[in-house]
Amino acid sequence: MSRFLPLLQRFLLLASLLFAAGFCWVQRDTLAQAAQLTLWQAAFVFTGYFACYCLNALMACQVQWSRGTRPRLWEMLVINSYASLLGYATVMRAGYYGGKVWFYQQRYGLAASVSLGLQGWVSLLVLAANAWFGLGYGLWLQWSGQLRLPWVHWALVFGTLALVVALVALLFGLAAQSWLPERVQRWLANIRAVVASTSWREVLTLQAQAMLTIPLQALSLGVLCQVFGLPVPLPYLLLMAVVSNLSLVIALTPSNLGVRELVLWQLLRELGLPDVTLVGVLMVDRMLQFVLLSGLSIAGYQLLHRGTKPV
Repeated sequence: MSRFLPLLQRFLLLASLLFAAGFCWVQRDTLAQAAQLTLWQAAFVFTGYFACYCLNALMACQVQWSRGTRPRLWEMLVINSYASLLGYATVMRAGYYGGKVWFYQQRYGLAASVSLGLQGWVSLLVLAANAWFGLGYGLWLQWSGQLRLPWVHWALVFGTLALVVALVALLFGLAAQSWLPERVQRWLANIRAVVASTSWREVLTLQAQAMLTIPLQALSLGVLCQVFGLPVPLPYLLLMAVVSNLSLVIALTPSNLGVRELVLWQLLRELGLPDVTLVGVLMVDRMLQFVLLSGLSIAGYQLLHRGTKPV
C-alpha cells in the first residue's frame, strides 16, 4: 500500500491536469476573455483567494493544534491545495478527502478515522458558518427591501442548515448502534470525540474565520465582474460567495465543476445580466482558482514529500 498510494496520487493528479486542460480547450473562446484582466487586477484576485486558502489552512491547523498535533500553516496550505487538485479527478470530493487522509497519516501519524473526523468537523463548521451568514444577511436584505433573493439562495441556506443538524443528530444517535461495521463505528467515535472536546470559544473562533473568507471571495468576484462590465452590487457579491461555498453540499461532479457555476448563474440571472457574459466571468474565475491551486501544489509538493515516511 505504501507504494501503491503515491502512484495513485500521481495518477489522479495527472488526470486532474488533463481534465483541466481539456476543459480549457473546450472553453478556450470563453476563457480568452481573461486577457481583459490587467496585471494588478489579476494580482488582486489571486491575493483574495490566497488569503481565503490561508484562512482555511489555519482552521485545519487549529483543530489539530488543540489536540496535540503541530502542523505548520504552510504545510496545511499545500496539503489543502494538493488535495483540491486531486478533487478534479473524482466525484463527491473523494480525491480531496482521500488525499488529505494520506498526508495526515504519512506526515502526522493520524489514523484515517481520526483525520476524517477532523476534516468532517471542520467542514461542518464552515458550512454552518456560511449558512448562518446567508440566513441572517439574506433576511436583512429581504426585510429592508434592498434585494429580492432568488429561491436558489434560500434552498441552499435552509438545506445546509437542515443537513448540518441532521448529521450532528445522526452522529450522536448512532453512538450505540453495534450493527455498524467496526471501521464506521471507529470513524463516528473519533468525530464524536472531536466534537465533544471542542469548546464554544473554539467553535466561535473557527466560524468567525470561515465568515472572513466570504468578503475576500466577494472582492475577488467583484473585480472579475468589473472587468467584464457587469454591474453587480456588493450585497449580491457577498451572496455569491455564500452560495458558492454552500454549493459544496451537492458536489456531485469533479471539484463541483458545473454545479457551482450553475448555482451562481441562477443567482446572477435575477439581476438581468446577459448569460454569455455571466458564463465568461464564472469560467475565468474557475480558471484563476485552478492556476493558483496548481502553483501552490507544485511549489510545495517536494517539500511535503521530504517529510513523509512510508507506512
